[in-house]
Amino acid sequence: MLPRVLTIAGSDSGGGAGIQADLKTFLALDTYGMSVITALTAQNTQGVQSVHVPDPAFVQAQFDSVASDIRIDGVKIGMLADASVVQQVARCLDAWRRAHTAPIVLDPVMVSTSGSLLLSHDAVDGLIRGLFPLCTLLTPNLPEAEQILKSAQITLPSDTSALARMMATARHIAALSVANVLVKGGHVPIASDDLKSALHEVGLCVPLSTDAEDPHEFLDTSVSSARDAQGTSALSSRVERSEINDITQVLGASFFRTDRLDVFLVRGPTDVRVLLHNLPPQKPHTYTVDVLYESESQHTTLFVKPTVPTTATHGTGCTLSSAICAAHAHGHPLRVAVARAIQFMQEALQNSIEDLGKGAGPLNHGAHTMPRGVPRYSPRCVAPLSTRLIARSWHLWHLYTRHPFAVRMNEGHLSKAAFVWFMRQDYLYLKHYARVWAAAAADPTCSPEDLRDYLTISRAAIDETEMHTAVCERAGIPRKELETTEESRATMAYTRYVMDMSREGILPLLVSVASCAFGYAEVGLWLKEQRQRSGAQKGTLDPSYDHWIEEYGGDAFQSAVKSTLEMLERCAARVVPSVEEMDHLQDIWNTATRLEIGMWDEAIAHGERVDRTA
Repeated sequence: MLPRVLTIAGSDSGGGAGIQADLKTFLALDTYGMSVITALTAQNTQGVQSVHVPDPAFVQAQFDSVASDIRIDGVKIGMLADASVVQQVARCLDAWRRAHTAPIVLDPVMVSTSGSLLLSHDAVDGLIRGLFPLCTLLTPNLPEAEQILKSAQITLPSDTSALARMMATARHIAALSVANVLVKGGHVPIASDDLKSALHEVGLCVPLSTDAEDPHEFLDTSVSSARDAQGTSALSSRVERSEINDITQVLGASFFRTDRLDVFLVRGPTDVRVLLHNLPPQKPHTYTVDVLYESESQHTTLFVKPTVPTTATHGTGCTLSSAICAAHAHGHPLRVAVARAIQFMQEALQNSIEDLGKGAGPLNHGAHTMPRGVPRYSPRCVAPLSTRLIARSWHLWHLYTRHPFAVRMNEGHLSKAAFVWFMRQDYLYLKHYARVWAAAAADPTCSPEDLRDYLTISRAAIDETEMHTAVCERAGIPRKELETTEESRATMAYTRYVMDMSREGILPLLVSVASCAFGYAEVGLWLKEQRQRSGAQKGTLDPSYDHWIEEYGGDAFQSAVKSTLEMLERCAARVVPSVEEMDHLQDIWNTATRLEIGMWDEAIAHGERVDRTA
């Protein structure tokens, strides 16, 4: 049955916040929205010009009218205007609460964007005494949270990091008879280094951005939590494992844990070298952190995600609290509801409407109206499919792009036998790779732009085969002998899989080969960086390794990968995969990545056998 959700909030004549944002959110998240209007505002993107507050008795009449006839599965509270309205809403909900257990989410709208107090001190005190004990969740931003502490005469140390202050603030607000508190971090974006330092202070070593070298992850979305031995040992119950797996799937997040603290980290394009290198220049990378504190368990959860670079943020607080309420009304546990709301917010922000008026524009609540497996492309979300594929398989991606094959090459310890074995097998793979692009060109949906990119990629593949031939000839293997190389099990499994995908359609095919292209580009860039950081000069490694690094870290190959990336995203925008189709594409990506790992595993094993018998 369709959940019925009530918003008790003010009206925004500009349509971006208040009950307008709430009702749009309820609709987008498949719930039926109802409203009790606590204030009428004359406002637009530039600000609020006038406010009319109805008589508190009329607020009561609206609530009674709805509650007497329609079941309420969730209540979201927003702007309450003044102390009399606060008291009236508290009386309404106190009486209703005695017979109902539906979630109540309170967004304490009390501080304007400019920092002005929108509620009187009496009204804030009324919120704390009358409404806080009734709420399932309180969702203040940091300025609002600090105002609550000030009203409660609670002082926190000022010499701590922003993250530490948010965590302490959430705990102290919870002590004011609040069941759960979500302190939103949109006002305090945190730089990578600052976030890393703050997490380190609480005992977590979390890899951020492209400096990540060791994931330390208990659970990854590419592996079911029930099958992950390390995750299973670290988590306390099957229910909790299921909840964490749900959250990581919804957000495409990596999961970390220490004592009474969980972290869900959402990756963005700037966390991946190959995307950062081949996408338009990105703004300085920061993270936004939302801090959830649950009073009963005394547990803190951090939701860390890339800050969306947009000025159109009007209505973010209204939208997030409404989305949490809607998800909770659907029966999702609190943390899962918060995760679903955050994902909804990210997509709405990525597609926000910056040119609506002369001031700060609103979110685009319609971005989620039709369930999509891949977020819409926008200037603030330039590689939605590629980013999602990598983010949702981060641990697997790391095993691939920091494989011992690449690490040993960087250190100069890679067995020459392993390298030559791989080059021979990869030569065979490239021959099949050329056939794949021929199949792609034959697809009836192929555009002239696609054909141009196929040509670029095919030329890069030809250059790769020449490099492989030269390496093998230097190792004493002439071209004729190279051509007679027998396919290994790993190569056969991988090439046949890609050929199978070519029969599924253009998008599954592109995803199956993207893992190869993106992974080699990532490794090539990483190895070049490592060589530059160490001050090593070209020629200090085996010449074949130098050539390999120059090939895959060089401009020509990176240009071909950029073509692959653009073509993949164009195709995704054209096809618009459903949620189920995206799950299938993720399976294809994960399988191709494992097959890539398998080829390097096989090469390492061959090298070790040869070295033992030498």
